Amino acid sequence: MRGGQGGEVRLKLYVTMSLLAVRAPFDLPAIAARSWAEALDLPDPDRNGARRVTDAIDWLAENKLLAAERHQGAPSPVRLLSQDGLGNPYTRPTPAGRYVRLGLGLWYHGWVVRLSGTGLALMIVLLDLQGGRARPQWISPAQARRRYDLSPDTWTKALKELQQLELVKVTRQIQGDFFDYRRMRNAYWVDEDKLRAPDEALGTRRRRRQARPR
Repeated sequence: MRGGQGGEVRLKLYVTMSLLAVRAPFDLPAIAARSWAEALDLPDPDRNGARRVTDAIDWLAENKLLAAERHQGAPSPVRLLSQDGLGNPYTRPTPAGRYVRLGLGLWYHGWVVRLSGTGLALMIVLLDLQGGRARPQWISPAQARRRYDLSPDTWTKALKELQQLELVKVTRQIQGDFFDYRRMRNAYWVDEDKLRAPDEALGTRRRRRQARPR
């Protein structure tokens, strides 16, 4: 996310490419930078927006998150590389691995456009922290900085944005047990139903009903 508005375009472009490149070898056809800029609702898509997309693709390629073929005066086809930034071929996450799933509602409901770059980044962080659990999760500020490298100011600003959009709820929980000194701490809960497209939400509700004990 470092680098101001450039970080926002990089993140939104990367997650959108990850949505579209679903089969090996996980590549995308040549798409004009202007088209990407329009899809992400960037201002002035024909010129400044297109330039920001081109800069983002160059950065992602330099950091080995994707491979881009440069063609003078023509759009670049791209291929996803492994998320570790080592330049290895991309592989789909497996249930045995650790990954964060972004629901199709992120695009269907326009959250990918409405959210700031830091708001989207923190939402991904909180989804990772939530990890499919059924209760709000807490993380210490020191651990959050060490694991995710987000500054306290970035965390606070992005959290306020997510709360205002009602994507994240923050509750206060007591830290420690009866014999410990008690302190209140923030626990975070991402409303994943708002990140699902209608068909996804319907399927989730069906699975929940099927899973209920009789």
